[in-house]
Amino acid sequence: MDVLQNILIYAGSFVLVLSVVVFVHEFGHFQVARWRGVAIDTFSIGFGKTLIGWRDKHGVQWKIGALPLGGYVKFADDADAMSTAPREKIEDPAALAEARAKGLFHAQPVVTRSLVVAAGPITNFIFSIAAFAVLAFVLGRDIASIDSVVPDSPAAMAGLRAGDIVQSINGEAIDEFRDLQRIVSLSPNRPLDIVALRGGQEVSMQLTPRPSEANPQAGSIGVGHNSSVENREPINPFAAIAEGANNTWQIIAQTGSYIVGVFTGRESGNQIAGPLGIINVSGQVATSALSGPDDGDWVGRLGILALSLLNLAAVLSVAVGIVNLLPIPILDGGHLLFYAIEGARGGKPLPPAAQEWAYRAGFAVMASLFLFATWNDITRLFPGAQ
Repeated sequence: MDVLQNILIYAGSFVLVLSVVVFVHEFGHFQVARWRGVAIDTFSIGFGKTLIGWRDKHGVQWKIGALPLGGYVKFADDADAMSTAPREKIEDPAALAEARAKGLFHAQPVVTRSLVVAAGPITNFIFSIAAFAVLAFVLGRDIASIDSVVPDSPAAMAGLRAGDIVQSINGEAIDEFRDLQRIVSLSPNRPLDIVALRGGQEVSMQLTPRPSEANPQAGSIGVGHNSSVENREPINPFAAIAEGANNTWQIIAQTGSYIVGVFTGRESGNQIAGPLGIINVSGQVATSALSGPDDGDWVGRLGILALSLLNLAAVLSVAVGIVNLLPIPILDGGHLLFYAIEGARGGKPLPPAAQEWAYRAGFAVMASLFLFATWNDITRLFPGAQ
C-alpha cells in the first residue's frame, strides 16, 4: 500500500508540475500567434494518444496526450508538431500573399514568426516571476538569520553566532538567506567582509569559506538556517514582485554560468537532470510537504503542498525557458537563429536541404543530451550503477 501511495505521489506531482510549466510555455506561443492573426490547428499538452480532446469555436483542437513529457502548438500549415517546415513550399508572390492573409504561419513575415517563437520562453520567465512573487507575498522574506554554527568552521572562527542576522557581505546588502548562500557558494577560499546584526548592534568580521565536501568548487562557512515563520518578515506586493524578478534572474544567471562552465570544462555535467530526476525531486517535495505530525490538519498540509509545488514549477519554468532559447535546431532558439539568418539574407531563408540537415543534427544533440541526463539520473538514484 505504501509503495502504491509513493508511486501516486511521485507520478502525480511530476505530471502536475510539468503540465503547468508546459502549458505556460505553449500558451505563450498560442496567445501571441492569435494576437498576430496566425491560424492555429492544435494545442496539445503531452504527446501520443489523445486522452481528452475538444475543438473550440475558433477551430483549435485542444487535447491532452497520454505521454506527459511536453506539448506543442501546431499551426494550420505545419508539416509536423515542431513547426520545422510548411506542408507545402509557396514561392509564387501572389500565392504567398494569399497564404499570409489566411494566417498561415510559414507565410508570415519573419518578425511575426520570431515573436510567436520567442513568446514561449518569455512566458516561462514571466510565470516564474509571478510565482516567486506570490510565494514571497504569502510566506514573507526569509531573512538571513543564523540558527546554528558548526564548531571550528569558518563562521565559528570569525565570531559569527547563533541568532546573528547577516546584513551585508562585501558591501552587498543581504535581504534573505538565499543571498548569503549564493555569495558563499561562489566564494571558496575568498575572504568575505561580513556585517551582522546582533542584539540590535552591528558587528563586523571577516571569514573565508572553505571548499564544500560535497562540491569542492563551492564554498561553505558552516552555519545552519531554519526557514521557519520566526525567520520570515512580511513584504508588500511591490516588494514581492521585485523579489520574484530577482529570484528569477538569479536562477538565469547561475544556470547560464553553469552552462558556460560545462562547455569550458570549469564545471562537471553531472548536475544536468532528466525526467527521472524531475520525478524524484517532485516526489520528494510532495512527500516532504505532506509529512508531519498526524494532527488531522490536511487543509494546512495541502496548502504547504501547493506552495511547495508552485516553487518547484517556478524553478522548472526558468529552466525550460533557458533550454528552449539555446540555439539548437528543433528548439525555439534554433528557430530564432534561422529567422535571424533569414533576416540577414534579406528575407531569403536557408535552403531546405541545409535546414533539414540542421534539424537532424539538432535532434541528435537533444537525443544525446536526453540520454546523458537520464544516465545522470540513474547514477544519482542508484549509485551502484556507476
